[in-house]
Amino acid sequence: MKLTQANLIKLLASLGLQDVQVVEDDKDADQFNGDEIINKFLDTKKPIFLQNFETEILPEKLKAEAGKFGGNLKNSIKKLSNSQIKDSDLAGKTDAEVLQIFADFLHKDKDTSTEDLRTQIKNLSEGQQSTIDKLKEEYEGKLSGKDKQFDGFQIESYLGNLVNGLPLLGEDPAIKIGALKSAIESNYSPMWNRDKKELELREKQNPERFAQLNENTLLTPKTYAENFFKGLGMVKTDMSKENATDHIDKGNGGGNSTDFQNRTDMPFASVVAGIEGK
Repeated sequence: MKLTQANLIKLLASLGLQDVQVVEDDKDADQFNGDEIINKFLDTKKPIFLQNFETEILPEKLKAEAGKFGGNLKNSIKKLSNSQIKDSDLAGKTDAEVLQIFADFLHKDKDTSTEDLRTQIKNLSEGQQSTIDKLKEEYEGKLSGKDKQFDGFQIESYLGNLVNGLPLLGEDPAIKIGALKSAIESNYSPMWNRDKKELELREKQNPERFAQLNENTLLTPKTYAENFFKGLGMVKTDMSKENATDHIDKGNGGGNSTDFQNRTDMPFASVVAGIEGK
């Protein structure tokens, strides 16, 4: 397979890598881990695989388990009735109908010996139902965990787009994204809206209520991010030398670095220093 540089960049973008640059020398390249890239990509596809399991594979497993239970039930009833109940009596009958046939058989000859038979058939039914319920609970738990993992990935990606869209000082977006995510989680309950594909901020103590900027306005993630980075002194104020689309500082640590390293009085000063030190 022969690929152009543009093809390669599109391929990497589809795997979740943005702003890829192809360089000629290893010393100019970032650390590369192919397995990590592929694993992150596969993690985004797991909810799809799990949904396919839930809608196609799991029902077949439950159907097979139910069929096995039905066969065991009929065999047990024939044995407990000393073969007075025949295969022909049970053929084509549902589990409920089979149990009714056995109940009628017990009713015809009531005495103390039949109580043990009733107990055995009840235990058989309850035990089999417990097996089916446990199987369903196990896979529902796995699906729920993957849903939360998928929502977490979407939230982090959403915050990444927010950070990259703001005119911020500093060269390491990962640190900025991490600081913003940590601040949001400390003050609010972040919720991913799958239908709208956007992040919602809810009250920490009452996640049913949306967070408010003021009495009449909901607090959006973008507004929170802007105020958060302004509080850190990381928003560029002089945009005269910047391109309209160039929001991330790619400088070599000149004047901008000195400007906010000297801001030791601002909140989260240690975070800012850590960002600029990268």
